[in-house]
Amino acid sequence: MRVEKLRDAADDTGLVPAGHYFARLARNLQHANAREHAKRLKLDAEDRRLEASYRRASAARGNTFADTRGMV
Repeated sequence: MRVEKLRDAADDTGLVPAGHYFARLARNLQHANAREHAKRLKLDAEDRRLEASYRRASAARGNTFADTRGMV
């Protein structure tokens, strides 16, 4: 990245001051982090739901191998 002039807006060549560039970059990173955090919360909730479903199914089955011990 090359920044030749530091002004409030881009000049004729389209160069933008470094402060504006880094502020925009930080803002975009904050938005990306917020999206990632929301996605992570959604996936964590799904994991908890699936684990609870698995535990309920496992508890309903009980110990299915208890009756086969005497047969071995």
